Amino acid sequence: MAESAMQAMIEDNDALARLIGRRVRYLNEEYEVTDLLPEEGLMILSSDDGCDVQEDSYGRAHRLVPKRQNLKFRDAEGNPSSVWDELSFLDGPLLR
Repeated sequence: MAESAMQAMIEDNDALARLIGRRVRYLNEEYEVTDLLPEEGLMILSSDDGCDVQEDSYGRAHRLVPKRQNLKFRDAEGNPSSVWDELSFLDGPLLR
């Protein structure tokens, strides 16, 4: 995807919302885009394979949850971050 098209996508909340549910490869593991927080510039990925232990408010092991990655998709200036170079969309390229 061209740099200008990527910039337009990360500025368009509707285009970002269409990423939810897409399967991606990140750090040689498969994830699903489960949430986007445009105001914070965060993309939340969840794994079907791995699990992490979630602690309760007292720091005690409480339950197993899918392994997550919280990725900054936009830098401080509002430009696409380097995370886009590390993501591979498994169901095809991004389209506008």
